[in-house]
Amino acid sequence: MGGVDLDAIQSSEVLRADFACLSGLIALEIKSLEEDGTERMDNLTDELRQRPDWPEFLGSAPVQAMTRHMDDPEAVNAKFVNRIGRAIVNHLKKANKQLGAHQNNFPRKNLVRLMLLINEDHELYEPALIAHIVQRALKRTKDGRPLYPNIDTVIFTSERHATVKNGQVVFPLIAVEGSGLETDIWKRTIVDHLFERWANWTHTPTYKGNPKDVAFTTLDHVPEKMARQDLWRLQYRRRPYMAHISDEDLRDRFDEAMATSMLTMHKHAPVKPSIAVRDQAIILFTHVMMEMSERGITAPKFALESKRLVAAAGRLNMPPPVVTWFESMDRR
Repeated sequence: MGGVDLDAIQSSEVLRADFACLSGLIALEIKSLEEDGTERMDNLTDELRQRPDWPEFLGSAPVQAMTRHMDDPEAVNAKFVNRIGRAIVNHLKKANKQLGAHQNNFPRKNLVRLMLLINEDHELYEPALIAHIVQRALKRTKDGRPLYPNIDTVIFTSERHATVKNGQVVFPLIAVEGSGLETDIWKRTIVDHLFERWANWTHTPTYKGNPKDVAFTTLDHVPEKMARQDLWRLQYRRRPYMAHISDEDLRDRFDEAMATSMLTMHKHAPVKPSIAVRDQAIILFTHVMMEMSERGITAPKFALESKRLVAAAGRLNMPPPVVTWFESMDRR
């Protein structure tokens, strides 16, 4: 791309873009999402937990799984998006000023002003969500004029999210167009050319599509050593074998894990499962909780009932004393 580092030719005190490429045709400003946003999200979650309609989950759950059970899910979702989007909007404001200053310092008839937004390594910044936040921001106006007129296109990339296409791991490289491309359509050709050059440089093919229609998955960091619970969660994320079963069947798996766990933990249980059976129940319960969270199933929906425990004991071929013990639970 023939990029020129503008830091090398301008004072550090001068408001400027980071690079000029293709003989000055492209002005490029690079921004990085370094903060993971966890603190902002936790603060909002703590506020929402005080509400009477806050749902009760076993373990953690995706934001949308929680908000769908609340009285005003759209308003709550908007709050989460706004919290996530704060860092992005701050970057847009700075890039708009820097690219505008670049155009003033290096005036030319044809100029494509790009902002490259890089996700350092954070699960929170999902491609479709970031594309939505950026697109919404670039469409905002004040007194009939766009808020970010100096940004023609924002390109978002992340190596923490990927999908598989034709047997190959694919990373997102998303272009969100600003107001400048509505009148200067030729700039879209330059962005496409940039993507082609990127693909040639990395020796990888490119695939076009809407980020909303692509199921990007978060890539897990796998340390050399990890706790057993973390390993079980990783295994289910990699192979969610209960994703296709019905909620009723999932509840059955929940009951089976709980039946074994109760025999393990209760002092006066009629029998004690073996260590191997106990461990399998713990693993199953971990996986069931993950699937419940993914589906947005709250804990009260699977509240224990003795008749379901009896049915679970039957499916697991537990001896008659166990069945009798579960039947008597309602009387204890």
